[in-house]
Amino acid sequence: MMEGFAPENNGQPNPGGPNQAGGGGGGSGGNTRGEEVNPITGTGFRQWSDRLRDVEELLNSPDLRAEAARIRDRARGARDEARRHAAPLDPSKLKEMVADPIRELRDRVAEEVRRRESPDALVPIDRDPVPPRYAEGVRRYYERLGSGR
Repeated sequence: MMEGFAPENNGQPNPGGPNQAGGGGGGSGGNTRGEEVNPITGTGFRQWSDRLRDVEELLNSPDLRAEAARIRDRARGARDEARRHAAPLDPSKLKEMVADPIRELRDRVAEEVRRRESPDALVPIDRDPVPPRYAEGVRRYYERLGSGR
């Protein structure tokens, strides 16, 4: 999880600090100097970017590595844009550009780990990603399917 970045807050900095976002451990602890803890616009960007680069380097799949690099580049671009215009980032845009792709990457990495750990695991093989404009409809479909409605 991005330290100090709580997706359930729609891309806003987590007011409870970096360790309140559900397992943002490994961070520097509380923020006692009043600095912004959002890793995209605040002081933690370099650390956040380095951590994502570390994840990227651990991935064996070229597709997953490329996606991690794209996410890092998007975050850097959003940060530069906010600094250039001295304006806050639009939370929905930040969620779309960074938070949602990180969640998708996390899910794809977890799927790959399950596939490698257990040959009998029920993981779809070579599942193509759902185009973004259909993602919500597909999610609702599977929710209805799983609920038996």
